[in-house]
Amino acid sequence: METKGAQPKSAQGVNRVQIIVASAAGNFAEWFDFGLYGVLATVLASHFFPKGDPTVALLSTYAIFALTYLTRPLGGLVAGWLGDTLGRRTALFVTVTLMSVATGAIGLLPTYASIGIFAPALLLLCRLVQGLGAGGEYGSAVTFLAEHSSPKQRATNVGYLVASTFLGVLVAVGAASLCTALMGDALFNAWGWRILFLLAVPLGLAGVYIRRQVAETPEFVEMASNRARSHEAATPIRTALRTQWSTMVLFVLVVSAYALITPTLSSFFITFLKGPGGLSAGDAYGITLLVDVLLIVAALAAGPLMSRFGMYRLLLGGSLFVAITAVPAFALAATGYWGAVLGGALLAVGKGMLAVPVALSISQMFPARVRITAGSLAYNICVVIFGASGPLLGVWLSEKAGTGLAFSLYLAVIAGIAAIATFVGRNRIKVQHEDAVEAASSGRGDMVKLS
Repeated sequence: METKGAQPKSAQGVNRVQIIVASAAGNFAEWFDFGLYGVLATVLASHFFPKGDPTVALLSTYAIFALTYLTRPLGGLVAGWLGDTLGRRTALFVTVTLMSVATGAIGLLPTYASIGIFAPALLLLCRLVQGLGAGGEYGSAVTFLAEHSSPKQRATNVGYLVASTFLGVLVAVGAASLCTALMGDALFNAWGWRILFLLAVPLGLAGVYIRRQVAETPEFVEMASNRARSHEAATPIRTALRTQWSTMVLFVLVVSAYALITPTLSSFFITFLKGPGGLSAGDAYGITLLVDVLLIVAALAAGPLMSRFGMYRLLLGGSLFVAITAVPAFALAATGYWGAVLGGALLAVGKGMLAVPVALSISQMFPARVRITAGSLAYNICVVIFGASGPLLGVWLSEKAGTGLAFSLYLAVIAGIAAIATFVGRNRIKVQHEDAVEAASSGRGDMVKLS
């Protein structure tokens, strides 16, 4: 049993890499699936929906993408209850298992031509199960890593975790590009796409194995010990809703720009490049790969920047950057290959600036006893409201307005709202962040001020 105030092993430089890898494993698997669904949207539309109007089929595919998010808040609550009651590791085991099984199952589904309406129904079922796992994965992983990190290393460590999410998308796009090049469009579109989804199974097994090799966080061990001594029952869901609702509302508004720009880059941007952008599928995939590389670099750079400038400044600066550059980025992307590269780079910088402070705010804006529950629930509510509708709304606005730039204006407005919310709530964000750092330094993990 850890003694009160003991430093996490990773804070002492022991097993730091192992803890980062264990935290990142599930996020990599989640975003591998996320990226696959985005880059293969047109392929899935042709297999799981009736032939006819390709726009309707694509809209239906993105509708399933959006409906998946409905189970994410429930997954956040389940993982939150597990993580705040039974342990952070327990939550991590459950989330990576659900995601991997559901993603792999998509690779085995029969098509619309084989079983009719049951094909999209089964696709939706797999995505709903995947959403359950994904809903609790990010908050659990961020909390696990943050609690294993010293205050000085926390932002940098979480930067590696965030980079792993972008790496998952990068590998998904790269795998799709490689398979297309090796097999040709005809074979890949016929059955080769299934191989990519089936890869989620060994990825999940690897994630479970890696996570079994690391210990529970010292902060949770201490908290559980205190509960046992005082015979206090853990009620994370009720406590989070009763004491953290105002902070959760602030969180949703502050994170809204990041929630929207995430599916914009990983999914809709590819569709935009192949449509209004007039690029081939190969060029669109290549540009997306470059954007994902830039995201990884930005996430790794954002950790040290946040350690220096703080969570508030990066949240505000990132939101303002997205608000200012969203429309110009899409306008550039519609001008041709190099315009698309520059436009994608602008979007990548904006998302990269927001990624690390958003991830850390999941844990550092909420106290330890409800950290995963409150953080995951708030994050997933935000993702449902702003992220789930992103690709679907993008296609719909493009159809109605006759230009993909209509969606970029919507992105700019949401980013402006996020910047205003960050500025208005700056005192609470700063206080919660500083209290979390102080608490971790002194071993007072469950004594962070409630508000």
